[in-house]
Amino acid sequence: MVLVKIPFRIIQHNVTPAGEEIVFPYNGKWYRCDINNVPEKYHTLRKLYLWLTQGKTFDESVALILSNPAEIEIDLDLCEKIPETYPL
Repeated sequence: MVLVKIPFRIIQHNVTPAGEEIVFPYNGKWYRCDINNVPEKYHTLRKLYLWLTQGKTFDESVALILSNPAEIEIDLDLCEKIPETYPL
C-alpha cells in the first residue's frame, strides 16, 4: 500500500465509456484511478464542489471539516500510470 496525499483542486473527474475515474499528477507522473477505489472524502468534496459551482443538489446533506489544503489520500497501488497525453 502506497498512500499519497493529492490536493483536491488538481484532481480531474472523467466520465468514460468504461465508467467514472479520477486523473491526477503525482511526482511528475500521471495516474488514473477507478471511481470505486477513491476514498469517501473525495466523493464528499466533489458533492460540495458541484453544489457550489453548479447548484446541484443531493438527497443527503454534506458535512465536512475543511483543512487547508483539502487533500485526498489515495493508494497508488489501486491506480494506473498513464501518459500525459491520456484523454481528459
